[in-house]
Amino acid sequence: MLGIGGIGMSSIAQYLILKGHKVYGFDNSHSSITKMLENKGIIINYDNSIKKLELISQKNVEVIYSSAIKKDHPVFSFFVNKGFKPIKRAAFLASIVNKSESYAISGTHGKTTTSAILTHIFDYSNLSFSAFVGGLILPYKTNFINNGFEKTIVEADEYDRSFLNLNPFSACITSIDADHLDVYKNHESIKDAFTKFSKKVKGNLIIHNSVPLNGLTYGINSNSDYEFTIINQTDLGYFVDLKTPKENISNIFCKITGYHNLENMLAAVALADQSKLDLKNIVSSLNSFGGILRRMNIHQFKNKIIVDDYAHHPTEISAVHDTLRNKYPEYDIEVVFQPHLYSRTRDFMNDFAKELSKFDSIKIMDIYPAREHPIQGVNSKNLIDKLSKEANYLDSKDFNENIYSNKCKVIAILGAGNIGEFLESFLKIKK
Repeated sequence: MLGIGGIGMSSIAQYLILKGHKVYGFDNSHSSITKMLENKGIIINYDNSIKKLELISQKNVEVIYSSAIKKDHPVFSFFVNKGFKPIKRAAFLASIVNKSESYAISGTHGKTTTSAILTHIFDYSNLSFSAFVGGLILPYKTNFINNGFEKTIVEADEYDRSFLNLNPFSACITSIDADHLDVYKNHESIKDAFTKFSKKVKGNLIIHNSVPLNGLTYGINSNSDYEFTIINQTDLGYFVDLKTPKENISNIFCKITGYHNLENMLAAVALADQSKLDLKNIVSSLNSFGGILRRMNIHQFKNKIIVDDYAHHPTEISAVHDTLRNKYPEYDIEVVFQPHLYSRTRDFMNDFAKELSKFDSIKIMDIYPAREHPIQGVNSKNLIDKLSKEANYLDSKDFNENIYSNKCKVIAILGAGNIGEFLESFLKIKK
């Protein structure tokens, strides 16, 4: 498995171990995920040494690679030159998932939270299912849950049109915003891909009420097929009334932070309801959802509130800002943002500037490149210059000191790169 430390690859690796296969991996760097995989017996190579790779015999070996591995990568080239035909992660995952009654969660935002909540509901209901989730579900800290193989929950990733490999039994589309313009070039092209995905769904399609496709709609305080009406907000979540196409239930407690995540919870409820689970059993699970790592995780440090979130798109940053303003209206809020991908930073530079400028204090870190090479003229300084208020560059070596000396009561740590690892290291030191 080439790029085994990726969130999508690592869930497949755990599935393969469970099925009794011997799994080897390559990745560029050590991480908490690669450590978890090594603890499960997977041997991982962290350099391009061909000598080590030659230990893998050609007999009965399949090579799977992630989108982060380019075809000119020396490890990829080694296997091609040996006569292997590497399989892309999305195609391999589809070959697993399409054999079962699958529930695919797609959309530009909210896939991981919705998938994790549906996993929690299915687990609470003692169903036979497996779940491949794009984040670490708490408190288990794993992205692969296995309670059997009759049903499968899977994130339908739009990057590189990966989700078009799937043939879901039921599916959800949370949003169709412009993103991944390195693949799609424009918003219309993304909409076209989601339309094609929607036509591959065999059964019910659940869609957010903003999605211009045919399906059962959901939304908060809206005239949708599935609707939450918010009664009251608490520190831990929301009390809501639920309306479905067939019945209504009042005064449900949803353990979740942020309206956007409450919508994700509603999407999961709709999927579970359409899977014929008992609605009362579904809603009784919503007060015990444990959350997902780096999705609105709140930490206390001395007199400061640190909020850790994966937000890496302008729409997601806006949702985090609105949630924090609503939750902590009396406090100044700082954002520490690590842009993810040169192409995304280039394509949404003005949108990032607009959303980041809403915070009281702004710190910008270097762009996390992931699978990309630098693009000339695209860097954090350019982004800082676009902001409508003063902002400062933050070097990773100053990450801890910035928290210590910060004058803001609330600090939002945002980004899809390794910024979460900086915070994790800080919190371990301070325990």
